[in-house]
Amino acid sequence: MAETSSAKKPSLNDQERDLEQQAFIEFQKADYHACYQTLQKLLKTQDSNPKVLHNRAVVEFYNSDLRRYDQFRSAMIQQTGLVGEIRTVEVKDRESCAAYVNQAIVLYHFKQPLAALKIMLAVMAHFDRLDDYLLRRAGIFTVHLLLDTNQPKKANRLLGMLQNRLGIQVYAILSDSDEDEPLIDNESRKDISELQFEEFRKEFRLILIRSNLLNGKKNMSIPLEDTSEYSILKGHQYFLGNDYQMAAKELSKQFTNEPVSVNRHGEDQNTILANNMGVIHFSVKHYALAARFFQQALLFDKSATEDTSTERVEGSPLYCVGATKRPEILYNHGLALLHLQRPKEAFECMLIVLNSNHNNPRLWLRLAECCIMVHRQEKQAQNTSICHGTVGCGVHRKYVLNPSPKTAVPEGDQSLAIPATTLEFGALCLRNAVALLEYHEPELIRQTESSDKTVAWDKVYEGVPCNPSLPMKLVSFNKLKCAVLAAYSYVLNTLGEYSLALKYAKQMLTMKDLPQSYLLLSHMYAAEALIMMNRPLEAITYLEPKFITELAGDDFGMRASPHWNINSADAARSVMHYNRAVVSFLIGDYEQAKIAMSSCNHPLVMPYLKMLNVYQELLLGNYDKVQLLIRYDTPHLI
Repeated sequence: MAETSSAKKPSLNDQERDLEQQAFIEFQKADYHACYQTLQKLLKTQDSNPKVLHNRAVVEFYNSDLRRYDQFRSAMIQQTGLVGEIRTVEVKDRESCAAYVNQAIVLYHFKQPLAALKIMLAVMAHFDRLDDYLLRRAGIFTVHLLLDTNQPKKANRLLGMLQNRLGIQVYAILSDSDEDEPLIDNESRKDISELQFEEFRKEFRLILIRSNLLNGKKNMSIPLEDTSEYSILKGHQYFLGNDYQMAAKELSKQFTNEPVSVNRHGEDQNTILANNMGVIHFSVKHYALAARFFQQALLFDKSATEDTSTERVEGSPLYCVGATKRPEILYNHGLALLHLQRPKEAFECMLIVLNSNHNNPRLWLRLAECCIMVHRQEKQAQNTSICHGTVGCGVHRKYVLNPSPKTAVPEGDQSLAIPATTLEFGALCLRNAVALLEYHEPELIRQTESSDKTVAWDKVYEGVPCNPSLPMKLVSFNKLKCAVLAAYSYVLNTLGEYSLALKYAKQMLTMKDLPQSYLLLSHMYAAEALIMMNRPLEAITYLEPKFITELAGDDFGMRASPHWNINSADAARSVMHYNRAVVSFLIGDYEQAKIAMSSCNHPLVMPYLKMLNVYQELLLGNYDKVQLLIRYDTPHLI
């Protein structure tokens, strides 16, 4: 409810001011029925006063136990004029700030934090002119929105401004003792009761600790309270310090406070704890345990929020609407399943997250990785022997060689935009990822090179937004770009789009400080695209012996996943020698091909080397040796 002592307001006589003050006191006492009756009396003479109309809507909403949020939202829209998609917000009148804040609160609970943040940033433009009563609520809410949307630097700057404006003493708020110094100057807390002040103190302490942790202050002091709120923050502190065992121990405590539930607090304690335990196990590469915790978190979340769906209008209080953490948990669960080589299940999880986070290039890459993994699993199930079977018997027996892999052609009546674990949809995902990276890259480079430290608090650059994951700085951006370009080049080669595959492989080669694992892939994909375009002389330039011998082993060992076979320098060199042998055969340089084949000594390339040996003997006319090679490879067919 808006404060009564505002600087600018319509003219009120003494009786109307008394009614206004009486309504405010009744609202503070939570006597909403009496407050509504008082406002009705005031409206008899102030029926066009927007402030009184706003306060009546607030009181009606509180009187309904916060359940008639649809009616309340309509009332706030009438006050602010913000309808539909919110692009730009301008709050011209300080007196109307309360209505904007309330509309932002409704949007936040309806899972629209970015739209709510746009409104609150416009409200905070009046920071110096807002009264303390409204500033406390609006300021903390804005910080909360900034942290939820992964903008901790802005949140930290705004907290500093709130501390200066409200006279908050940080050393006192983080102290366990309340006797040394007051938290806030008595002058700035004269408009709130002791109970409200204590609630504000607790909320400010929690939000300050959370902001400091997200800004990298790992060694800060956290009050020693065995409540779920502080234990979760303490566990987060251990997690940031890579002390995963202590983080898990902190979350497994017996808490002294009443369990946090959706029906009373708008959040479910068990859901948060199970999700955080899953994140801890994921960080130590215990993906199966992590997936189990994420599944448990999804069950807790479903049980806690099954009666609070937004479809049940006026069925639950506003703070219960949007209380679900399902998109964030599904994102975590999808990553764990992807590491467990279960791409189809991971794809289903990621697809749901895509509805609310479609501007996340990381998410598009993960979806594409699911499609690629399904393709590779199907490919690995195919027969890798030289011989597919035999026809006839005795002297008339004929061996049927395995056919070369064919380029996949989608069915004509199926749209490629329909989500499915196919390479065609994977290519669409990677195209979206490339588009997002190209959109953000110029601004990221400009902000990285900029040295302006005097920028306004709400203009601080946080990086490329990737909600629900953390924003990307230049280093992580370049890593993601490498992964996207490599995956895109692979998918395009597989689908037969060789010119585009060559384009993105070359683009990857232009990146600075390219890791050797990606350097290997870019050379391989560029050479493959050129071969398929019948340009082998150009392809062999990407497979030079000097480049092959310079491949170091450390990068492959550090970056390779357990399921990627090129996890050593020997494996990388053998793969490149094999590819060079193939190109040498295509251009007729048999001597160079033999030299390259003799260097292929890693088990990874042996199944492919057998077929290349058969091809070599056929070219040389050694048909008896070809039959011998086939018999050695497929003795069960003899």
